[in-house]
Amino acid sequence: MDFLSLCQRMRQECGISGSGPTTVVGQSGNLQRIVDWVNTAWIDIQTTHQDWGWMRTSASFVTVSGQAMYALGTGTGTTGVSVATFGMWNRDTFRNYTTSVGTNSEVFMDFIHYDTWRDSYMYGALRNTTTRPLQMSIAPDKSICLGPPPTNAYTITGDYYTAPLSMTADADTPALPTQYQMAIIYRAMMSYGAYESAPEVYQRGELEFGKLMRRMTADRMPETTWAGALA
Repeated sequence: MDFLSLCQRMRQECGISGSGPTTVVGQSGNLQRIVDWVNTAWIDIQTTHQDWGWMRTSASFVTVSGQAMYALGTGTGTTGVSVATFGMWNRDTFRNYTTSVGTNSEVFMDFIHYDTWRDSYMYGALRNTTTRPLQMSIAPDKSICLGPPPTNAYTITGDYYTAPLSMTADADTPALPTQYQMAIIYRAMMSYGAYESAPEVYQRGELEFGKLMRRMTADRMPETTWAGALA
């Protein structure tokens, strides 16, 4: 369902009299509240976990010789990921290849903590020691830090999770898998029930929302695995 369809279905499920909305833009009164409740419900679901499966995507950028840190952004010498759409790096997914050679030269990169990276590569003469980066870290501002600093053009690839996104237009469709889209409506019903002092609507929304969230968590969150041996 798109944004408009979600709003129309939410009105029906709540038993709100009248019709519509016919658009999500420029509404007022009860219809504006419906639009806001549905959009807020979608934001709430996205922020429940930072690492929902549907929010994971990939990024790549080409290094600049001697540059060790790559900030969020889309210009040369950045990660190629906009600040507005960035949520969280998946730190165990990074790898690189020599750009001029191609993916046949690709190698994995190990994650190290920022302070370890800083003490290992950003100290004294080590700052000027450049070669192929084999380790990476994440700075407090979410920049990607390479160690050692690159001496050539390498293509760095890694995954990240997107930031929660709002719906603004009639045809905007949430990235939520189709079978779970009713969760948006059920969560919006809770907002309506609280606002209108309609406990029966709130309770139904809460019950059905809880069911779908448990299913989504089991289906769309990273699989839990046993940790490796300590020694």
